[in-house]
Amino acid sequence: MREMFQGFIRYTEKEYKELWDDALFVVDTNVLINFYKYTTKDTYKMFFDILKDLKNKQKLYIPHQVALEYFHNYEKNMFLQHEGYKKLASKLVSLKDTANTSIRSIESEYPFIKVDDFRFLVKELEEANKKVQEQLDIELKALPDVKEIQENILDLLDGIVGQPYAQRKIHEIEIDGEIRYTHEVPPGWADKNDPDKQGFRNYGAMRYQKKYGDLIMWHQMIDKAKNSSKPIIFITEEKKDDWWEKDKKAFKKPQPQLVQEFLEKTSQKFNMFRIEKFVENAKLYLNAAVSEEQIEKLTTQVENIRKSEEKEYSSKFRFNKAFDEENVDNITSLKKSLDVNKLMGFLTAEEKEQFRASVGQAFTGNLSPDKYNEAISWAIHKSINQLEDSFKELLGKLGLKNHDKVQSYLATFNSLPTNTVEKGLLLLKYIVEIEKVLWEIELTEEGFPF
Repeated sequence: MREMFQGFIRYTEKEYKELWDDALFVVDTNVLINFYKYTTKDTYKMFFDILKDLKNKQKLYIPHQVALEYFHNYEKNMFLQHEGYKKLASKLVSLKDTANTSIRSIESEYPFIKVDDFRFLVKELEEANKKVQEQLDIELKALPDVKEIQENILDLLDGIVGQPYAQRKIHEIEIDGEIRYTHEVPPGWADKNDPDKQGFRNYGAMRYQKKYGDLIMWHQMIDKAKNSSKPIIFITEEKKDDWWEKDKKAFKKPQPQLVQEFLEKTSQKFNMFRIEKFVENAKLYLNAAVSEEQIEKLTTQVENIRKSEEKEYSSKFRFNKAFDEENVDNITSLKKSLDVNKLMGFLTAEEKEQFRASVGQAFTGNLSPDKYNEAISWAIHKSINQLEDSFKELLGKLGLKNHDKVQSYLATFNSLPTNTVEKGLLLLKYIVEIEKVLWEIELTEEGFPF
């Protein structure tokens, strides 16, 4: 009777210990990517050493799909910690320029008042900037070496990555996935409307729809368990309902359907852990040499990573809810004049494909302005850094041509809203304006051709 309802019944302590003794451990892509996000070398090394020990004992396995997704995504995550610290330092250092600009602007507008007595602030900020740079150097030095992490992950994956599926097998999984996702059969159905998971991914002779990536990985885990006659423990930072049964926000256990399907197809047990729970259990069942203090530090860092990702996820796909009521009219007005092709110019080739797929979804079947807004919001979040860089580059060019105009745009930049969508739309608008100003200046300097 137990086997018919194993998905609902928790393993006994004896079964649990046997599972940890016998299992192959599978690491998800998000766990590998997280190695680039830890803020201390000790945390990274402690967790990595556990995985390395599992590999040495021939107990670690990486499905081909996990490795493929890792190689597609790791570069954009390698320097996030460095970028964050440098951006913080840049924002703080720019306060001096803002103060200088404000003093000069007021001095020009009100020449009859004394402003010299306020220049002390600029000097104090200049001294503070030296301390900011010193602290930045300290923080960057304390971060794990990303090149070392990259090489260590390559060494970890070497020899334990499964073979890719033939294209025919992928096609069969996608056909089955369409039915499964319609009926919300896990895993992967929660990705069906995710803008990040639209379109295709191509590599070598392989081509697959990104929304079926989790399902392909699931099949590869099942096949490995069949061929090895081993249970599997899956280490993942996945948080969606197609993987977990939850009590409100608390993670109770793997989706019962997953455990049951795995048992029926492999005659083996299956369990899942998020990172800190895996390390806690590894200490208990694998005699991993980790202290409670290390687990506590790991938990804190993992929670910070999750909060950051949750914030990004929450704001990325909800254009109409991503801003306060007082901003609605301004954003709506900016969106009406949006040059979509101009915006696409700041996306990578892969992001352009995702954007086109998302916009296409908005205008098929039931026309959905919300989906279109979500697609625009997603594109702005993806391109916001490139928009800022382009704006600054154009300001540099304008500074060589027209001092007054560049001061005006500099003040505008320093007063941009914090809401990413509104900020991105305004940056795009100002980029177009400055490009036009530069073009007009160039024509004036060179003379009209008629």
